[in-house]
Order: sequence, then C-alpha cells, then structure tokens
Amino acid sequence: MINVLPPRARKDLLRFNRTRFVLVGSFAMLIGAILAFLALLPAYTAMRFQHMASPIASTTSPAVGDWNERAEILRAQALVTQFSSIVSGGDLAFEALTTALQVRPKGALIQNIRYTRGDKGSLVISGSASNRTDISTYRDVLARDTRFESVSVPAGALAGAEGGRFSITLTGMF
Repeated sequence: MINVLPPRARKDLLRFNRTRFVLVGSFAMLIGAILAFLALLPAYTAMRFQHMASPIASTTSPAVGDWNERAEILRAQALVTQFSSIVSGGDLAFEALTTALQVRPKGALIQNIRYTRGDKGSLVISGSASNRTDISTYRDVLARDTRFESVSVPAGALAGAEGGRFSITLTGMF
C-alpha cells in the first residue's frame, strides 16, 4: 500500500506514526513514573513522620543513622563474644570486671576489654579519658582493690602523651 501513496502522503503518514509512537512512549513513561512515585510514597511518609517525631533523627541523615545502628549491633556482638569467656571463667572474673567498670570515673570511656584465663588471670581495659587525672584516679582506685594483684598503666597515658587514650592491665586470681 505504501507504493501506491504519493511521496507527500507517505511523509505525512510516517510523521503521524512517529508522533503517535512518541506520544504512546511518553504516556508509558509517565505511567511508570507515577507507579514508582506511588511505590515509594509509603516509605517517604514513614521516614518523614519518624524524622519529625524524633529530634535526634533530625540532626543525622538516615544513612548515618543506619550506619550507627549497624555499628552498635556489631559492637554488641563483639561484647557478647568477649563476655562469654568471662562468664564461663567463673564468678571471680565477672566480679573483677564488674568492679573495674563500676569504679571508672565519669570522664573515662571504655572501648575494649580483653580477658585472659590462667593461673593469674589478666584483664586489659582500654579506652579514653577526658584528661590524665581521670586515668590516674582510675588506676589509684583499682590499685586499692584487693582483688587485683597488680594494676599497670603505661607512663605515657599517665603523662598525657597519648591524648587521653589509656590501657590498664589488671592481674589477679580470677
């Protein structure tokens, strides 16, 4: 049939079909965009309401919040792994750890605890403190406790050369 049409009519027919194809394609894209919007709308509204309800969530982006939650979960799993050896080690090790954590000053943050069993058990507590006097106070309080045979802190931590980071090694019969 295209052979029968004159060239001008052929061009008009091709232009009409091209316009129809572009129009149908545009409608298909528009419908796809509307469906994507409707699919994402519940998640957006949930995040928006959560964002408005929590003042802490407004200061951090959702990606940072997710990362912080994952980091906390990994930290909790690591603590469970570390504490499982202490709990199986007996009540003395758990009491020593509890005592060491309870007497820490308010400015000291504990970041890592390592326990080694043996004839003389050792407990290494690592962390950071706001100033060197907190580290010295923490060491003095632990040294007065009779559960610990020795309490050692690197001199650099007591002198303030390590920027507030410390590592206290406790040894005793636990």
